[in-house]
Amino acid sequence: MVDQSTEPHVNLAFGLQAVPGGYAVLFGAGASVSAGMLSAWGVQCDLIRKIADMEDADIPDGDDAPYDWYVERFGKEPAYDTLLDDLSKTPSGRQALLRSYFEPNETEREDGLKQPADVHRALARLVASGHIRVIITLNFDHLIEDALREAGLRPTVISRPSALTGMLPLHAQRQGVVVHLHGDYLHPDTMLNTPDELKEYGEETNKFLNQVFDEYGLIIAGWSAKYDPALVTALERCPTRRFDTYWADPYTLSPEANELLQQRQGTYVPATADTFLTRTADAVTALTESRRTNPRNIATAIATAKRDLRGGGLAINLHDTLRRETARLADHPLRTATCAVPQPEVDAELERRTTEWEAEAELLVALAALTAYWGDESTDRYWFAGVERLATATEASGLTVLIDLRRAPATLLLHSVGVAATAAERWPLVARLLTGPRAHSFINRKEHPAAALLGPYGAFGLPTSSSRLHHYLKPLLTGHVVADESAFIDAWERFEYLRLLVQQDTRQYIEGNYLRVSGLRGDYRPLASNWLDRELGPCREEAIFEPSNAEHPLLRAGFLGGDLSRVTTAQKMVDNEITQWVHQIDATAGRIFRSGPFYINDPS
Repeated sequence: MVDQSTEPHVNLAFGLQAVPGGYAVLFGAGASVSAGMLSAWGVQCDLIRKIADMEDADIPDGDDAPYDWYVERFGKEPAYDTLLDDLSKTPSGRQALLRSYFEPNETEREDGLKQPADVHRALARLVASGHIRVIITLNFDHLIEDALREAGLRPTVISRPSALTGMLPLHAQRQGVVVHLHGDYLHPDTMLNTPDELKEYGEETNKFLNQVFDEYGLIIAGWSAKYDPALVTALERCPTRRFDTYWADPYTLSPEANELLQQRQGTYVPATADTFLTRTADAVTALTESRRTNPRNIATAIATAKRDLRGGGLAINLHDTLRRETARLADHPLRTATCAVPQPEVDAELERRTTEWEAEAELLVALAALTAYWGDESTDRYWFAGVERLATATEASGLTVLIDLRRAPATLLLHSVGVAATAAERWPLVARLLTGPRAHSFINRKEHPAAALLGPYGAFGLPTSSSRLHHYLKPLLTGHVVADESAFIDAWERFEYLRLLVQQDTRQYIEGNYLRVSGLRGDYRPLASNWLDRELGPCREEAIFEPSNAEHPLLRAGFLGGDLSRVTTAQKMVDNEITQWVHQIDATAGRIFRSGPFYINDPS
């Protein structure tokens, strides 16, 4: 075994970070103990005792006593299908009997038994983050699958050896593949437990195990290696060790397990499966967070940028940082990553890429917003061209939602500088942002203002995209750029509403946004629309008598061509769309009446 100076879960976390998907998990009965599950052997022995009760036979205490009694009484080894046949003559009765061992009744559910435990949820976190893909379990329960589904994943589940042949390749199992090596309780004919059944595997199973043990590192938990000779043989015949092996057990390893660990030059971890996997998942999360720009570093960069801007003249360091960060994001591997991801894996991959973009763009977003708020036309040049550069993406094959996501850094940048410029009431800059940078639409293949194509939903493809972007920007801008949370909320809503007008004016689809609305049923209006009425009210009054006097800094700067009637038309159409959204949401939720202000998608 390998001696390590640092904690095993820390070393494993570094390994998972270095090679995402490079480790496979092997769970034995001990991994389900904390969930209140009997081991496979324990279930079989309990079934045998029920048969003995039917025959008024007395079985002495002891782990092997039921098995020995059955062999002596019937002259053969017990098997799940025959045991169940002896106890119930109907398929439904047999199924109900077996389910009682693996599915919680009402009392057990209240006590948290036969449900995913810490180890299963920690594993689900590692699968969701892309660090684990292959899971082998010797258990008949579905706790692993349940935990993965709780995490929003749709794993591939293999219960029969024949299903191994046609499954998606292991490296492509981005939402996890769970292989029940010894079957599962929903298919009693697949359940292997007796010494004879576990003596050897079929060709499909051996081929699969050869690949996993050769190509992957191993995380083993809850397995003693004492009763599974075929699995021990599969490990013994693997001569290669591409990545490390970690074997967690709170007790001293069995001689069989210790020999295997020595052969693989692995690490013994004296801990339960719950403890080891949870610590590992926490360590991976900590490492992932550490890759993000440290908040203190951002605060330092902002403070330095403020000094540069106050100093007058060319802020060389700020200029170079903004240009460097823009170039780095423009050349980021995610901008050219494949968008041809299998449909069942899209949700997890979308979340992974979105989170990565958010982390990678933080420094640019914060510094550009600061420059937009405190700067002038000379400093706007530091970052302005970056909006169009990041919004420019070549067409690709694959899923639309992942193709659109390549514009995520442009959306983050546009909204950060737009909110900041709005808060500073730099209306000429706001107008330039909304109408100047151009981008190509993948749908109608025409060029449009980039702002019309860089909505939260258009970039991130999630119903909660607008709310997520709002909450992403708020801590980056509040205090550093805008005075407080209230100022941020007002600036966010006003800029986003103006962007919706541009989106409507270019005939792009208008999606639901994180905006507050007020009014009565039949006439809900965004608070930002009321604000725009106040801003443009004098212009509209003057336009009645002198159209040439209908001026506002936004219009003078060319917002929607500087055409007041065009702005008014777009405003009416957007407000009507928002009213319809609220009516639809209220109808679905069974609400009769709401008064504002409230957020469009507020469930209350």
